[in-house]
Amino acid sequence: MLGLTENKRKIVHLLALLVPVFCELTSKSVILTVLSLITLTYVLEEVLRLKGQSLPLITSFTLKLSRPEERISFIIRPVYLAIGVILTLIFFPSMIAYSSIWIGAIGDPVAAIVGKKFGRRRIMRQKTLEGFGAGLIASFLAASLFVSPFLALMGAVGAMFMELIDMPDDNLTMPVVAGALMTFATLVL
Repeated sequence: MLGLTENKRKIVHLLALLVPVFCELTSKSVILTVLSLITLTYVLEEVLRLKGQSLPLITSFTLKLSRPEERISFIIRPVYLAIGVILTLIFFPSMIAYSSIWIGAIGDPVAAIVGKKFGRRRIMRQKTLEGFGAGLIASFLAASLFVSPFLALMGAVGAMFMELIDMPDDNLTMPVVAGALMTFATLVL
């Protein structure tokens, strides 16, 4: 079972589901600006934290959601998540970008939760077949809200393979690879 900190981290992941909503309520450029400013503020906060200083609100939030082993260095995973979302919004058409963001926001946490709770068959490091399958199904269903089932399947499969290998970080690669595969499929087919 996931601990309280891990559950909170999954909730932060799910907050990315709001990005397409805010893009539609405002614009991609507004949301890109906001995400970029938040990311830059976070990076500044991390640099200050490592130098023994802090921005009280951000530092305390970051430390509450971090794993003990992450606290000794720059906590990079939130930056990867933000950059993955930002790149997806910049490079892909809206519906593909939105589906890619939802694939990353849903597939990764579902795979982790199902894998931890029900996973029996390890397929790569700590990854399980059960987690992979659940993440794939959840990603496909999420993406299907924005794109055709074929494109949703292409994006979900590509993203979940990125979740498996986790290099450099699945928070970055899942939405970008999903968007690239879906865009490629629209150009070829």
